[in-house]
Amino acid sequence: MNALNNGVPPSKNVIVIGGTGETGRRILRALHRRCPHVRLSCAARRPDRSDTLPAGVSRVALDIDDSQSAVAVLRQFDLAIIALGPMDAYGARPHTLCLQAGIDCVDVNDSLSAADAIQALNSSALAQGRRVLTGMGLTPGLSGILLMKLVREQASASGTYRSRFYAGAAYGGGETSPYVLLDSFKPTLTAFIDGKRQTQPAPWGDAHSRFTFSGHATPAPLIAYSAPEIATLGAHDSSQTTHTINTLDYRYSIQFLSPRSARLMGRLSRWKGVRERLAKMFYSSGQSMKKRKKADPDCCLWVYPDNRPEDGWVVHGCISSYDFTALTACAAVQWLLAESGEIGAGVYSMEQLPASAHHAMETILRRHGISARRAKDLDPAMDPLQFGWCQVVSGSSHELPHFGQCWYDAAMHPRMPALQTTYLTDSAVWARLREKKPGLAMGGFVASFLWRWREHHRRLASFRSRHPTYAAEWAKITRDISMFTAGYSRVRDLLGQQQAYALYREMFLATGKMEMRWLWPVPEVIAATDDPSGAVRSYWQAFMARYQTLGLLRGQRTENGYRIDHCTFAEMFTLLGSPELNTLMREMEHEALAYMARLTTLEIDWQSAADGCATVSLNAPAAAALPAHTTTTQAASL
Repeated sequence: MNALNNGVPPSKNVIVIGGTGETGRRILRALHRRCPHVRLSCAARRPDRSDTLPAGVSRVALDIDDSQSAVAVLRQFDLAIIALGPMDAYGARPHTLCLQAGIDCVDVNDSLSAADAIQALNSSALAQGRRVLTGMGLTPGLSGILLMKLVREQASASGTYRSRFYAGAAYGGGETSPYVLLDSFKPTLTAFIDGKRQTQPAPWGDAHSRFTFSGHATPAPLIAYSAPEIATLGAHDSSQTTHTINTLDYRYSIQFLSPRSARLMGRLSRWKGVRERLAKMFYSSGQSMKKRKKADPDCCLWVYPDNRPEDGWVVHGCISSYDFTALTACAAVQWLLAESGEIGAGVYSMEQLPASAHHAMETILRRHGISARRAKDLDPAMDPLQFGWCQVVSGSSHELPHFGQCWYDAAMHPRMPALQTTYLTDSAVWARLREKKPGLAMGGFVASFLWRWREHHRRLASFRSRHPTYAAEWAKITRDISMFTAGYSRVRDLLGQQQAYALYREMFLATGKMEMRWLWPVPEVIAATDDPSGAVRSYWQAFMARYQTLGLLRGQRTENGYRIDHCTFAEMFTLLGSPELNTLMREMEHEALAYMARLTTLEIDWQSAADGCATVSLNAPAAAALPAHTTTTQAASL
């Protein structure tokens, strides 16, 4: 989708202040891809990082401490995106310069003190006839869209709403993010309770200090912070909302960050000069933690009414908080450039914008790969999305995660092994096995399984020697196959083939569904590409081609799909005495492909054989509308 399709007038000049930072770079990349007719420029303190910018983005020298020269530069643009930080240090200075230059601006502010200063510019914005959108990031920003969806639903009779955010450690964090985090570690914070802004002791260890996020088995510790929305909550226009927000409780959790460490840093940061040193230490620690084996790439935002998480809205995916922030900012920018008189001059936070703005941003966010789901619809048994569904979508299927990869060369999610174990121990086959082998008898079964696994692995040595170029991959393949057949054959010895196969198939397909939801894009992500049907076809063909390169099958790509003439999985299963397993891989792939294509017009013709071979065609009808469920699915999400 180009800028014209988005309704964005061509030839707009947009400058990103702080464009080489973690968020600024992502904003520039996303706008460059989605709005090619917008002329983009980058202003940053560190020109040495400019080589990371997309081709065609202009570099501009801008010193906001030199107001006269800064205003002269900014007058060349139609809009400024303020992505520099820490925002509490800059406050409203860059916004003031934009107003003096006579241009609109959008920021990603996450500081309450800065929000107060920016809101104080409202009279200046009115006098200049300009618009200032503030807090257009993740939280505030995306959280505000979810909040206002609940408010318009009158989800809470008491007006109490809670926001919970989890960030995995895999991204390390930017250099300015520690400052706002350190502020949240202080012994006191500003809160919005019972319709009033008030200062209170930080609620460490209270009844709301832990929360179980989507995809996690145990509650995570939470840290409260002063939401920037507090700057405007008391000034809501009743015409904009259908209900009152009386209490807003915002808390977050960062992987590997304990409340005890946070409280200690909060006490130390009160000393003069210590805050700066702690911020640098925090940043360095984050860069170290992202290298840990268990560093999680997930982010999850959950906004809900009262004490009812099940009635809330959730966004979740294997993307960074900076991607969520940048794409929300892009949605705000694209809407502002295209809107025609929906808002007048003034300063607006997300909750002050009209519902029409939120709806438009939701549509734009879907195009970027960001969508929300109702918490009550997150059923792991029916749709196991333990790793979320949001991804950054540039338009091309080739840039989607794991394109051209398969299970044996994609970097495994750090939580995957624990989930695989859970799927095994929660399965019917495991329960039946425990019945047959109670107590110490299970130890004997495990010993015999390990012996057979070793024997099966030895018998697959010839397969490993066939592909010396892919020795690492084949070490994984033969380890997994021999483990699977060893366990299956031992259960078959115990229960008989009919019962063992039925139970093992059930476990395999349930686990495989979960794994494939992680490996392949979900329907909403596919729907966000430029050509959804083509994206499914090319993604599937690239997956099959990778299998063929590794030697896991022989076949060829067809015009609309792939033909498998020989399946090496089936060959190994047969060699190890379990030919009844030959069709399981194709059965798992069939389900995953149908799911990925759910929001497209594709009709899947899947013809499988008992030897693991198959002919698969993905055909688009000559003239067809999207499936009837598409409207319902999208209406329920961002």
